[in-house]
Amino acid sequence: MVRFDEKTFVIEMARQREKEFLKWIRDYDEQVAPIMRQHGYKRVDSSERTVLFTFGEIAFARSRWRKGKETHYPVDEWLGLKPYMRYSPELIFHMARHASVLSYREVCRTIQIAYHLDVTKDAVLKAVKTAGRLFSEKERYRFFMEEEQPQKIQVDKIYLEGDGVMVKTTSGGDERHNTELAHFLIHTGVKKVGNSRYILQNKHEIIHVNYERAKEELLDYLYNHFEITDNTILITNSDNGKGYTKRAFQEIKKALGIRHHEHFWDAYHLNEKLKTFLKPYPDSLQTLAFKAIQTHQKALLETVFDTIESLIQNEDEYERFTVFRQKLLRNFKETKPPKLRGLSSHGIGVMESQHRKVTYRMKHRGMYWSIQGACAMARMILLERVEQLEELFFGDWRDRYEAFKDRRFSAGHLVNRSPHKAMVVKRRRWT
Repeated sequence: MVRFDEKTFVIEMARQREKEFLKWIRDYDEQVAPIMRQHGYKRVDSSERTVLFTFGEIAFARSRWRKGKETHYPVDEWLGLKPYMRYSPELIFHMARHASVLSYREVCRTIQIAYHLDVTKDAVLKAVKTAGRLFSEKERYRFFMEEEQPQKIQVDKIYLEGDGVMVKTTSGGDERHNTELAHFLIHTGVKKVGNSRYILQNKHEIIHVNYERAKEELLDYLYNHFEITDNTILITNSDNGKGYTKRAFQEIKKALGIRHHEHFWDAYHLNEKLKTFLKPYPDSLQTLAFKAIQTHQKALLETVFDTIESLIQNEDEYERFTVFRQKLLRNFKETKPPKLRGLSSHGIGVMESQHRKVTYRMKHRGMYWSIQGACAMARMILLERVEQLEELFFGDWRDRYEAFKDRRFSAGHLVNRSPHKAMVVKRRRWT
């Protein structure tokens, strides 16, 4: 018996798909013709274009219609293709989706192996830029459309963490520097799944290259998605870095009208700082220092510092000691463990694990990003991990925004520039 040739079968199926697709093109072109004539358009000619779809590189002919100086290609509009567009919207989405995990060159290789299409590194970059443009449009869209308010979440505890992610960026040619992305995480606690795994409930992440923009988006999300009552507790956690101190979170608490706030100095960062500072000194002092933190005994910690002060031998060491001692004692209240505050430790101090998906793609491969590219990529990564990146590219908001995108914030007259709109069905998703 001759063995089944799967490769030949796949090639034959691709040919059948191409024939079926071209038939759809012809059928739609004929179907829309009466509508175009009804709106005063005249068919000029038929021209051909070649586009890469997820199912192959297809050359197809379509009619061109004109009324005065206005020209339309109904088939192109049906397919979501703009002038000189080489790649289909679906393929652009796929390239952007792969780019949230792989380097641009690896995306090209993956597309070639999986889709049998040759795409360039520049095409992948344009796909990422498309995502960046869509993020901007969606932010602008909020000013024009009043969507239905989501049902607010009613919980007693809202967990909020914030931290910065440092990435390498370039600007003005070869000038290179480090840029911090502001990253916030919101959730309402944890749920146990299986024997030892926990998942965050109502998780939402915000990341932006501009700290103030990120904070504004954070406040907007909390206000619109959570029911704030007298019993609401805001539980915050951070490494107390610039922009993420207790004071920064207190501003959010006041803006939302939350009465009860518990702030934690992130245990992981605190322990690392203690270990580094106490490394030159006897192990017994380190043991006592950690005991002071775990049992929240400020007097015991002061005793440890007094002992260390007696061991200091030079001015540089004394200056380092003074700075660390003042910071730790000043913020000692924030080191109180959750169980001593009547809270569970689950769900507190999870920001580092949430950072990894961003740092793995953007930080640890020696890559440099433009400011806009870094912001777009970080936001894409967050959306892709919660399976919402597709909504950015193909969500209903894009159709609603289309009528408003050329308008300013003042009132104006709307004109329907797609005369065959009544004939356009929802674009099918080809796989």
